[in-house]
Amino acid sequence: MNWNLWFRQTQAVVRLELMRYVKGRRWLGVYIVALAPVLLLSLAARRGGAPPPEVYPNFFQGFMLRFAIFISAITVFTQAFRGEVLEKTLHLYLLAPARREVIAIGKYGAGVVFTSLVFGASTALTFVLNHSLMADPKPPLVSHLAGYLAAAVLACIVYGAACFLIGLLFKNPAGPAALLLGWEGLSFLLPPLFQQFSAVYYLQALLPVAIERGPFAVVTDPPSILFGIPALLIVTAILLAIAGWVFRMAQVTYSAD
Repeated sequence: MNWNLWFRQTQAVVRLELMRYVKGRRWLGVYIVALAPVLLLSLAARRGGAPPPEVYPNFFQGFMLRFAIFISAITVFTQAFRGEVLEKTLHLYLLAPARREVIAIGKYGAGVVFTSLVFGASTALTFVLNHSLMADPKPPLVSHLAGYLAAAVLACIVYGAACFLIGLLFKNPAGPAALLLGWEGLSFLLPPLFQQFSAVYYLQALLPVAIERGPFAVVTDPPSILFGIPALLIVTAILLAIAGWVFRMAQVTYSAD
């Protein structure tokens, strides 16, 4: 096994894909979803008024984790290969002297870097703006911000892997992605056993503040960080291994699309 060669090839794929993310117009929706809360909070800062302490935890869990990051992961990762199949350019990658698994990991890695930077910046800006409006911000702000940033990045990693595999398995990923979005978004209504099959359940281990989910929510204790983070990383590795195998066995036929 030539690990050094595979690593260099993966880096090359990541760099190439990141250039496409920077220059591509199709990702405008991702920027809008990530930056809209920043603009709204900026307008609120001009008007003044201190938000209640529970506003940001509810915003982050309700909007950022369960909607914004997941929707963006669907947009970015399901198109990692589908976009090039539709544009009839995927064969250019396949002609390169690189294993298909290396190409898959490089494309996934670029998507993780892109979404993590976008939503990491959005998380940091919204957190700072929200707490700048508070009359008496509660410490420790740095550790809370670190927890939210870690949750955002880990969400990009695990949701990205799931959507990456969905994009490889299904010609029309909208249906499976919508089902997964509903499962993650409404997981707090499920019995405790079923909640453990959602990524949000494990991401809560990183969140510094718990929120009230309403009278119909089934309350469960979040897992410890020592269990939650490794569990998500293991699931991510399994999903990527399956995705690499699927791409290695796939037959690319442009006429079918």
